[in-house]
Amino acid sequence: MPRILLVEDNDVNRDMIRRRLEQRGHLVTMASDGEEAIARSKSDAPDLILMDLGLPKIDGWEATRIIRADALTENIPIVALSAHAATADQERAIQAGCDLFLTKPVQMSQLQDTIKQLIDARKSAIPQALPVDEDEDSIAIGSHSGSGPVSEDTAILSTADIVPPSPAAKNSLAETMMLPVLPKTVPPPKTETKPPVVVAPQTDVSVLSKRILVVEDNDANRVMLCRRLDRQGFITVEAADGRAALKVVREQKFDLMLLDVMMPEIDGYQVLQELKGDEDLKALPVIMISALDTMDSVVRCIEMGAEDYLTKPYDPVLLQARINACLDKRRLRDQEKEYLRAVADLTTAAARLEQNAFDPAGLTAVCARPDALGHLATVFQRMALEVQAKVSMLREEVQRLKVEIDDARKAEQVAEITESEYFLQLQSKASELRQKYRRLPQGTG
Repeated sequence: MPRILLVEDNDVNRDMIRRRLEQRGHLVTMASDGEEAIARSKSDAPDLILMDLGLPKIDGWEATRIIRADALTENIPIVALSAHAATADQERAIQAGCDLFLTKPVQMSQLQDTIKQLIDARKSAIPQALPVDEDEDSIAIGSHSGSGPVSEDTAILSTADIVPPSPAAKNSLAETMMLPVLPKTVPPPKTETKPPVVVAPQTDVSVLSKRILVVEDNDANRVMLCRRLDRQGFITVEAADGRAALKVVREQKFDLMLLDVMMPEIDGYQVLQELKGDEDLKALPVIMISALDTMDSVVRCIEMGAEDYLTKPYDPVLLQARINACLDKRRLRDQEKEYLRAVADLTTAAARLEQNAFDPAGLTAVCARPDALGHLATVFQRMALEVQAKVSMLREEVQRLKVEIDDARKAEQVAEITESEYFLQLQSKASELRQKYRRLPQGTG
């Protein structure tokens, strides 16, 4: 049974991760700070260490350096688990001696594969790359900075950033794992330059479940609610108070918010008021969840723009029904807005056609719709192009007729002058004068 040393200062997170690892057959020992991690790395002889970086007493970076400097522990694989996503923090961890760096939140299946590959590689030293498994066991949660607990099912779970080791850690197992398989007679290439940070490809957000922001100041309630929603296939992100909720909702996109009413500093009423006063956020559906079951509170929240109101303790089946109803309403509203935008584009195209300024590209998106409006736009676009072509031909014909009319008009004007009695008299007198001139003797003045 693989032995894992889990180093995590947050009690709730530590306990949750331990249980998830033990469910997968690992023997887990724990440490809550850097000093204890160093001691247990010697006494417990773990097969792998999961090292949080933001630790008390001695931080994870320094603890890793000390473990690597000891002959008894220098070869133990160390995986850094941290919410510090900056490239500098990742490179610092690798330089300290960590074999891999996984950024919280991390998928549990990804972590399990990482552990298995590192332990197997330590035994067999066969070079191989880490797979990215996104099966149903990967239960995603919201970003966790270490300041508060997360749910049992989602302790550190979502996509991970994997950072290759630096030359300073070239004796570590991860370096062997990240290199391509080479013939035995050819040594792996050496370089003194710092390797770039390689980030695992992110999953396309469009195919993921709906994202729900859970705002609840009670840690236990928040953890249990997130766990339940994760099991239903939702992606949850946590916020422990109103201020954190307003911050994260402006940084990330959500399909729904579950908002507690009674919270310190900024309560649920204030958060709801901020959301509905923001042009970019007011369309976000909000379900209020509170122990206050007074009609005044319910009416106040609904009037402020909340989609629904549930009182604690709530029935899980009812909660899921309310969530699904809100998401369906949001989907229908989005479809309606998109339909109205398409109708406006079609109306604008018709107006521009009347102004002889029709641009077929303006209807490309509407024509791509699979419904009747898309068919109408396609027919309109084709007919508009035909009208444009006919108008162009008519203009050319009109221009040609205009030239012919001008020529005929000029000929008519000349005829009016040359056929007038006055002109004929002048023409006759001119002829007489020419004849008299011809009869004059030559040399006569």
